[in-house]
Amino acid sequence: MNEEVNEMALQGKDKQVIELSNELAKKLKEKEFSQSWSLAGELNGLLKNEEELTLSYQVIQCIKNDLASYYDMNKAYNKVANRAFAIGSNLERSASI
Repeated sequence: MNEEVNEMALQGKDKQVIELSNELAKKLKEKEFSQSWSLAGELNGLLKNEEELTLSYQVIQCIKNDLASYYDMNKAYNKVANRAFAIGSNLERSASI
């Protein structure tokens, strides 16, 4: 209940940061990685102008750290996806005798 009141009191870019963070969290938990990328980019853009935010320093830093972790994970995920594609291509070639 306290969180709902706090979210309702937020306005402007602070509200956007919290809403995007929550939406990104939902997409990641649902494994909707392609949609996560654009949300992360939007969130990253808002966080670049930290001086325009009134959220606490701790909240901003936690979100930035989580976003950095997401970008690291996304890089690893893309590497695995590319490798899986290459293996699939090799299997197709091997099986086409």
